[in-house]
Amino acid sequence: MLADPIANLVLGRRGVSNPYLITGPALISFSGGRTSAYMLKQILAAHGGTLPDDVHVCFANTGKEREETLRFVHECATRWGIQVHWLEFVTDLRSVGAAGRFEEVGLNSASRNGEPFDRLIERKKSIPSTVTGRWCTDFLKVRALHDFMATQGFELGQYTEVIGIRADEADRAKRLQESERNVASDIALPLISAGVRKADVLAFWKAQPFDLLLPRGYGNCDHCPFVGSKNRIARARFDPAGTLWWAEHEKAKVFSFGRTFSMVDILGMAASEPQLLPDDNADAECGTWCTGEAS
Repeated sequence: MLADPIANLVLGRRGVSNPYLITGPALISFSGGRTSAYMLKQILAAHGGTLPDDVHVCFANTGKEREETLRFVHECATRWGIQVHWLEFVTDLRSVGAAGRFEEVGLNSASRNGEPFDRLIERKKSIPSTVTGRWCTDFLKVRALHDFMATQGFELGQYTEVIGIRADEADRAKRLQESERNVASDIALPLISAGVRKADVLAFWKAQPFDLLLPRGYGNCDHCPFVGSKNRIARARFDPAGTLWWAEHEKAKVFSFGRTFSMVDILGMAASEPQLLPDDNADAECGTWCTGEAS
């Protein structure tokens, strides 16, 4: 039995016996990672392979997702015969309305050089950090998803947000519950209700004819500054070219993303320290762990 208050989030207001049987209107947040893809597949199976018209699957691209993530999202949609809406942040201006605050793209037209993130940094005149606030996922993902649902005729609280958090990630569920911005939200966590753990997800993908072509622990954001230093160093060694975008913004703002170390510091550590493998727990899909964010 799940303890309150997390139990209140597990099934949302629907409370159905099959947690994968989603009653619309609903937003399925597909982060592009293995866990949310597993959840999506289970939901699809529960509905006989076809989702209700008012159940929407969305992937929000910041422009800093890895190429492997983008191709995985596309392959899931293609192989499983479902529509995934690819969304990108345009602005946070209220005056342009929900439809003007995001644009819908696809595999070929999706940003790959941080363009949505660039637009947000220009609007904020700063970069996200533990000092200025960890607002990247909030604007680039969460708000884009909510704006999409607004264009479908549903305001926050009028639809279920279906999020891929496992039973062994209850701390993330707790953070969702404690976030002020989720007070008006109807959140469902079907993987917790189903008791799904990391081993279940990995076993599922081991049996599939395709998989996300990223090692576990590297995450879908190429160089998230909010994971621990060990993980940042491992990612910098894995993909040094991807650090340039981050380093250029730090140089321009004379300030560092994230926590203690700048990207230049991290690159120096990657060159000088022993080989490090990232913690498996750092394979957090963007938004399922960061304070104030949703998947």
